[in-house]
Amino acid sequence: MLSCDPYPVYRKYLQFNELVIDNFDTLVSADRSINYKTNTISYSHGHGSYAVRKRQQHFLEEQALSMTLRFDYQKISRDQRQFYKDFILKNLSAAGRLWAIDGNQLLWTMAEVNQLGDIYANEPWIWEIDVDFTLTEGIWHKADVHKTFLRPYDSCDFIDCLDYREIDECLDCCIACNSKPAEHCKKCFCECENLSREWSLCELKKEIIADFYAGCNNTYQIIYNCEAGKHLWKEEILLGHRLCKKTKCRQLIAGEFYSGTVINSDKVQVTLIGKFENPTIKINGNGMQVSGCFCGRLTIMSTGDIWYQRDSNCPPMRVPVNDLIIPKGSSFGYEVHQGLNQVVVDTRNKCDMVCVFVKVDELTA
Repeated sequence: MLSCDPYPVYRKYLQFNELVIDNFDTLVSADRSINYKTNTISYSHGHGSYAVRKRQQHFLEEQALSMTLRFDYQKISRDQRQFYKDFILKNLSAAGRLWAIDGNQLLWTMAEVNQLGDIYANEPWIWEIDVDFTLTEGIWHKADVHKTFLRPYDSCDFIDCLDYREIDECLDCCIACNSKPAEHCKKCFCECENLSREWSLCELKKEIIADFYAGCNNTYQIIYNCEAGKHLWKEEILLGHRLCKKTKCRQLIAGEFYSGTVINSDKVQVTLIGKFENPTIKINGNGMQVSGCFCGRLTIMSTGDIWYQRDSNCPPMRVPVNDLIIPKGSSFGYEVHQGLNQVVVDTRNKCDMVCVFVKVDELTA
């Protein structure tokens, strides 16, 4: 049935930090709860309650996720079994990215383990544990197709990219100190600079849906960014949706772009490239202006940081926060919703070509 229907609707958890969850063999069960930030006041003389709401879409609380994981040590060589357990505990002991696939979308969120419990098993080669995660952000991010890579993976080869060594502490110190340690040689695919386009989410998006849901042995280790995306694609592709003046003689850039975000996203980065003066950028009617004359690249981050780079040979310079002007009737930052979003940029330049790029971190629950 799964092979006939390539778009299952349930969410399947794939990886935490570097710990890969091997399809259905490892993940026994998972239970997630979502809570929204809602306040209600009961009507004294009427049915129901009044909902205190400042915006149409609710904010989310942190999420709770409980998993039961089952690790089969029969797949691991005897001399590496202790290393495998150490590797599992090391990954569960640090906060990091939790990855999942939901239909045809690869997602991630920041998570940390707040409780871990052993389950007694009669089989000596099985280690089963209950893990309680706190998903601190309360939201999930849709993976960037140009910065996310998927490397073919088998848990039997977990040690290939790690430096675990067996040290005999019973040896005489002088012997142990004088003996030359064996050099640990990582396989070439362990290095991020060796990642290629064929391993990118952009290339594998259709294949991974079937592989992750099929319950077979086709597993991937997910690698995020590693700066590889910048080397494999033109930098402008990584800047997001592109809108330019229709002609050089026009002062305004006006257009629309589509976003698939489910939760309205304020994680929006805007980049202007060209020559412009005191530019005003409006997205969905909310505007911000940066004072100054610019010839190069101006980047407005969602955090409020503004950077200006004259050309690729010059380092970016931080623009003083006092140069950011919020026009009357507007507020700081931008918000992008699902569907078409409007962009209007006043470049105050009728002589040169200028383009604006909008990069949106698309979110879901």
